Parts: sequence; structure tokens; C-alpha cells
Amino acid sequence: MTKTLPIRMVAGSGPTFGVDDLACAAATHLGCWEEEGLDVTWTPVHGGVAAMQSVLNGETDVSYGGLGPVLKFRAESQPVHIIVSMARALAQNLFVQPDITSPEELRGKSWAIDGFGALSHHMARLVVRALKIGEEEIDWQAVGPPPERIANLLAGTIDVSLIRVEEATSLDSDTSNDLHTLLGFAELKELVPVQPHGVLATTETYEQAHPEELHRLTRGMIRASRALNDDFENFRKVYDHNVTVKVDDEKIHDIWQKETDSGGFAVNGELTNGHWKNQMELFYELNSELPEISRDDVIAENFVMRALEDLGIQPAQDEPGF
Repeated sequence: MTKTLPIRMVAGSGPTFGVDDLACAAATHLGCWEEEGLDVTWTPVHGGVAAMQSVLNGETDVSYGGLGPVLKFRAESQPVHIIVSMARALAQNLFVQPDITSPEELRGKSWAIDGFGALSHHMARLVVRALKIGEEEIDWQAVGPPPERIANLLAGTIDVSLIRVEEATSLDSDTSNDLHTLLGFAELKELVPVQPHGVLATTETYEQAHPEELHRLTRGMIRASRALNDDFENFRKVYDHNVTVKVDDEKIHDIWQKETDSGGFAVNGELTNGHWKNQMELFYELNSELPEISRDDVIAENFVMRALEDLGIQPAQDEPGF
């Protein structure tokens, strides 16, 4: 019988999971990590920077957060490594106040983010850049995770925010507010084809001392992503258990369909060379003040490689070759 091993996870998404984080939730709820012999405990924090700092402080073992904070910490010579991706893009809408009817009107508006350097900030900067709006033309406001950003939108104290697609769907259906989606999931994907996403990361020290835990973690992560991608019923089960925002059945299926059609789930752990070359080039265009690092500096690909030897490579939408 396989010995169960403990692992302490920290979630930069805070206390709630959305569609963007659903693979992590699925790995727990569908029993993928349990079947791998892992006992996973979660600590919620606000943002990927705080999540990575928790791991560096030794409070937790592995972080879930955006890829940007990990790249930044590594560029600043912190001994951190990405182990596996848990998505390949974001499932979010750009939500705005009723007086904003075109992207050009975003200039001078207040834009809510989790925190500076967090995943929401990283994606927002890419959107602004793609729209040819200067970052200095935006009033950036760090207000916290999705619930806080939505509360500020509803209160009228913030003009704009990227919010999870299910949250936007629910708010769009609620006649008690006049907020609306300016750019939807598909439009943002077209505007920003290479999007930041969530990764699992740890320190070199933990990696060297606990390779078996990380092998199991990676296999479970990939199995969870495949379960969500391949079967709507799995997606629905995890959604109902973890996502607090309730939307109509038809719209939940539509969200899943868009995720699968766009190749949003990291069914092969997404550490491919082409994908990460694009990600790192974009990151350094946004953060030119940081010393550049290589893909090999920040990615420990042996865990995904071994997992794919065990599980096989699954054909995936729009995924570059290995």
C-alpha cells in the first residue's frame, strides 16, 4: 500500500475557486491527489505574490498563483521553480460601469486589480497594451481578490475590472445592476492570445527534498485537467461544489465549451518550449527593468515529463509540440 504523504498548498486565489482555478479544485474534489497518495491541505492568501512568499517563508510547500510572480521572484534570484501549469489561459471578462461603451473610453478610468504584480494586474497590462492605451492612462487600484473587486464595481467606486467569466455571467443576468461586459472571454482571447495563467511552484530546497510528493502532485494535476476537459459532468460536479457564483445550467455548459474549444485546460501540464518562450518574452516586455532569466532557470520540467511518461500525451487544442 502506498504511503500517504502530506503537502501544504497555498492558494493565491484566496478562499474561493473560480473557473480559472478549477483544475486545483478538481484535483482535490475528484480525488486525483488522494488517489496519488497525497494529503493536501490548503491555505488561502490574496494574490500570487503572497502565495509565493508563503512558500519562501517555509509556511507552505507549494504555491498556486499566476506565473508572473514566480518569474519575478526568480529574476530577483529567489530559488523558486515552476513544477506544472494548471491552465493555459484565463477565463475572464472585462467588466465595466454603464457609461463605458467602447475600449477607447477606458483611458483615465480606475481599474481594480488584486495587487501589483498579481495575475489580474499582469493580464490587465496585456489588455491595455493590446488596446494601445498607455499604462499611465489607467488609474490602477489594488483592492483584492474577485469578491472585493466586484463589491467595488457594484458600489461604483471602481470603473473597470477583469472578473471571472462565471461572475460576469451572473452579474450580466442580474437586473439590479447596470454593469456590463465590455470584452468577453472570446474577445479577450483574440485580443491577447498569449495569456498569463496559474502554475504550481515551489522552492529548490523543497524540490530536492520531496521529489516524490511533487511527482504525485503533478500527475494528479494533469489528471484533474484532463477530467475537466474531457467530461462536462466532471466540470459541473466540481463547479457546483467549489464555485459560489451560481449561473444557469446552459451557461455553465457554455463556459465549459469555451474552455475546451480554446484549449484552456493544461491537459499535458503545459511546460512546452513554444508556449513558455512566448510567455517569457511578453513578461520581459512588460518588466524590462528585471534581469532576464531563461526557461531552464525557472522551470523544473522533469516532473511533467515523468507524468507524461506515466499518463501519455493527450492531443490538445492549439498546444505547441514538445
